[in-house]
Amino acid sequence: MVRCPHCGLYHTAATEYCPEKGLPIYAPQRVETHSKRNLLWVVIVLAIVALTACVLAAINLIPRFIKPGNGNANQVPIIVPTLTLAPLSTRLPLLETAITEITEVPTVTETLAPSPTIQPWQACPDSPYLSQLQPGMNAKIALDPPLPNRVRDKPSIDSNIIGYIDPGGEVEILEGPSCAQGWTWWKVKSVNSSLTGWTAEGDKDGYWLIPIE
Repeated sequence: MVRCPHCGLYHTAATEYCPEKGLPIYAPQRVETHSKRNLLWVVIVLAIVALTACVLAAINLIPRFIKPGNGNANQVPIIVPTLTLAPLSTRLPLLETAITEITEVPTVTETLAPSPTIQPWQACPDSPYLSQLQPGMNAKIALDPPLPNRVRDKPSIDSNIIGYIDPGGEVEILEGPSCAQGWTWWKVKSVNSSLTGWTAEGDKDGYWLIPIE
C-alpha cells in the first residue's frame, strides 16, 4: 500500500493517480539530459591530447630509428700523452748523485718553558665534580651549552640574580670556593663590565666556567 500525498488515503502500489485529486501519486523522475555541445567539446579535447601525444612520441622516437649509433660520430678523439721513463740503469746513478749532494741540516732543539697546568681538586666535599679553578685565575663561560651564567649576590641558588655573563665572556676569579647545595661557587668579576658576584662552576653534566691557561 502507498499513502497518497494529496488525499492522505492509502492505495495499492499500482495506483498512479489520486482518485480524488487526479494528481500523480509518485513524483515524476527527472530525466537528466546531456548537452550535445558539451559532449562535442569533450571529444575535441581528447582528440587534441591524443594528437599531441603522437607528435611528441614521433619527435623522440623517429630519430633513434633513422640514425642508430651515430651519437659519437662528432666526438673529437682524445689523445693521452704517454710518459717515457729512462732505463732504470740510467736513473740510479742520477739518484745517487742527488743524495750525496744533500747536506745535513743541524737540528735545533727548542726548549719550551713548561706551561702551567691546572690540577683538578676536590673543592667541595659534596660536589659531584672536581674543581679546575683557584682565586687569581681567569676563566670564560663555556660555549656548550650556549647559555649565559647567572651571577648572584650570594653563593646560593636562593639568592638574587644580579646579572648574566654570556657564553665566551671572560671573568676574573676573586674569591672562593664556597660550597652550597652540592655546587662549587666562585666570586667573579666580568672583564668587560663592572658586574661582580657569585656563579657556579658547573654541575654533574659538565663545567660552565672554563679556566683560561
